Formats: sequence, structure tokens, C-alpha cells
Amino acid sequence: MRVVVYPADTGGCGYFRLIWPAELLAAAGHDVEIRPPEDRGLKLRIGADDRVEDVLDVGGVDVLVFQRLTHEWMAAAVPLLRAKGIAVVVDVDDDLTTVHPRNPAYESMHPRFAGRVDPRTRQVRRHSWQHLADACRAATLVTVSTPALLDRYARHGRGHVIHNHLPDSYFGAAHEDSGVVGWPASLASHPDDPAVLGGAVARLVSEGAAFRVVGDPTGTGAAFGLTADPPGRTGVDVHGWPAAVARDVGIGIAPLADTAFNRAKSWLKPLELSALGVPWVASPRAEYARLHERGAGVLADTPRRWYRELRRLVDNPALRAERAEAGRAVAEGLRLSANAWRWAEAWERAHEVQKTSRMCAA
Repeated sequence: MRVVVYPADTGGCGYFRLIWPAELLAAAGHDVEIRPPEDRGLKLRIGADDRVEDVLDVGGVDVLVFQRLTHEWMAAAVPLLRAKGIAVVVDVDDDLTTVHPRNPAYESMHPRFAGRVDPRTRQVRRHSWQHLADACRAATLVTVSTPALLDRYARHGRGHVIHNHLPDSYFGAAHEDSGVVGWPASLASHPDDPAVLGGAVARLVSEGAAFRVVGDPTGTGAAFGLTADPPGRTGVDVHGWPAAVARDVGIGIAPLADTAFNRAKSWLKPLELSALGVPWVASPRAEYARLHERGAGVLADTPRRWYRELRRLVDNPALRAERAEAGRAVAEGLRLSANAWRWAEAWERAHEVQKTSRMCAA
């Protein structure tokens, strides 16, 4: 079975969901090829009416795996590929239909902007979350990171949950214990999430605790009720992220507002903290609670609870060590190197589904 994988980007989503699993499977002997965004090797024939007529250069491929297919033409290519007998898998890690209006992805993905000329690039905008929904509806199989995403993108029943796992690099980063409270995120992708802490961080800082951000700190001071932006760290890529978080954060926070978008979020953020030996406090969203039930971290549902749990960790090195050890034990069972077979299983399932559907059509 020959599989060709098309990650949507070379950032976190691309690596966690497709690149790292595909690399492990290829190293184990599976016939898997990764086509990065800058070298797709896939050609579409577009007709005079601006519609996709054919997909070229796909001979000898059994399964094509795409990530976040939001482009109009690529969504239209899915049924054409299936008609050639090729299984098409679409991987989704977020509910794009509920992305926050202040998130940079909102304007680029909202259907009302599709078809318009972008004033900056002068190109027709062809991306939208509606195209992703169309692609998932036509796909052989949809893989997602949470059960909540199945209801959004795989109501046809051809869905497969693959929870996020971590590469081995997360388990070797050196972490030095401290009482520094840290947020490994930025406002651009989490505009409303700091509000769930209320004044907890500001109170801790007023009492002498240190707070910092791993990410762009711009605006985070006001978001957390501080008089100025805290120290931050920008420009960290996916490969340097584990070391940066392990170095800068003594106690991690993972706040998520109770929104439809966040209710479909994966457990990746607290899982990262767990593997790095960073004790954490998080909002009680579904997947964070699922990870907590395994024995990692602690949940806080009110500003008072946030303050109390963080204060305990700031004041108690022994408690930090205990929570860190518990988190590491949970994360150990979620190493990607021991779970890459889950991706192979899903792609094999897609291959079988496609063969069955082709026989039924015949």
C-alpha cells in the first residue's frame, strides 16, 4: 500500500498530525512519502469555467492523506481522486467553523470572503471552512484529534479518532523546577482564553510570583490583568519549542474559554507540559479533563480555584515535583514512537473502505 502525505504546513499541526507519524512509519518500512507544502508534485487541470477537471500525476498511489483541505480546488479534487480508485484521507485538528473572529484564521477561512480578491495579494481567495466540510463529506475517511470533531466532520460514519501524541524530543528536554508561572501560547490564537483566570495571575504577581509567556507577549499583560506585558519568547519553531517551554516555565497554565471551538480542542497543550515535567493547571474542557483523568495535572473552573491551585504550586516545591512525576508517567504512554501504528491503521482502513466502495460502484 503506497501512501502519499500532504501536510498543510510545517508548523505544529503539520508535524504532530502528519509529518512525524509519517516519518516514523517510513523508517519502519512502510511505503509512505511526505510531500511538503513547497513541493507538492500534484497537478490539477482547471477548465475554462474555473472548475477542476482532473488530477494528474497520481498513478501508483493507493492512499492520499491531506490535512485541512480548505482550498476550493483541492476540495473539488477529492471525488475525482476517489473515482480513480484512490483512497482520500482528510485530517482535521480544529473546528474551523467556530474559530474566533479575532483569530487570524477567521477572515481567511470564512466562506463570505471566499471568491473575493484579497486586497494585499490581489489574488482570488479560494480558502474557506465550507470547502473543508465539502472535502470531508466526499473523503474516504476523515481522521480527527478529538471525538467532538467527528460530529462536525464525519457524520457520514467514515471517521477515525487519532489523539495527539508526542515525539521523543519532548522526553529529553531538561526542565529545572521553579515557581515561575508560564503560559505557552499567545493572544493571536487564544484571544479570550486568559479571561477564565479572572484576576488570579494579577494577584499572584502582586504577591511576588513571576509570570512569563512562551510566545508573543504582546497584549498579554492586559489580558491577564497586569500593568504591563510579561517577559516572553518569540520566534521559537516547532523543533525548539520543547526546550523553550522546559526552560522558561516552572508551572504551566492551559486556560480555555468554554466555547464551541475550545470544546473540540485536543489535549496537546497539557500533554506537552506533562512530558516536559511541568506541573500544570488547566480549564475543564473535555480533552483536558480526559488527560487529567489519566492522572496528570489539575483542573480549575473558577478564578478562585485557579488562584488556589497556582498558589499551592508556587509555594510547594514538593507538590510541584509530585505533579511533575505524575504528568511524566501519563505522557510516557502517549509517545508517538510507540503509537505511530495508529496512523497506519487509519490509512489501512481508508484503503479497505475505498476498495469496498469501488466494488459496490462496479
